[in-house]
Amino acid sequence: MGDVRGEAGGIPAGEMSGQGLGETILFVDDEAYLAEVGKEMLEDYGYHVESMTSSIDALEAFVQSPDKFDLVITDYTMPGMMGDLLAEKIRKIRPGIPIIMCTGIPLDPEITKGLRLEQILLKPLDMEGFLQLVRTVLDHPLSRQPGVPADKGSNPLDGLPGL
Repeated sequence: MGDVRGEAGGIPAGEMSGQGLGETILFVDDEAYLAEVGKEMLEDYGYHVESMTSSIDALEAFVQSPDKFDLVITDYTMPGMMGDLLAEKIRKIRPGIPIIMCTGIPLDPEITKGLRLEQILLKPLDMEGFLQLVRTVLDHPLSRQPGVPADKGSNPLDGLPGL
């Protein structure tokens, strides 16, 4: 993702579609620059964003407040826990939450089979298309399902390194 911010620090309103309505997005990318640029871009368009560079920290944040998030956007290749495992664990907590996965490499369909991802995007991301996709996913009726509380008998953090 390139930084297209003007001297005023933002993208002029109306230049791109995909305006947010205050939804909260969990944005996960292990590259700090991409996590920050993604957060700023989405916030410029009216979304609330929690940006994290650790998939394990992101899962912990989701476990603490699963109903807080309207959408999860995650990188695929990350240390500690890959994006497909993060998506799987998040879906065990809240099956209806929409998830968009971003990757710099084409993924074998076997990797994503069964995850029910809303979209897999190849990096570098086209900002206008990305913002339109976020809006489309959030407007889809299935993404409006209320959160499903985590099963108290299972812990999605089980089996992760260092936990």
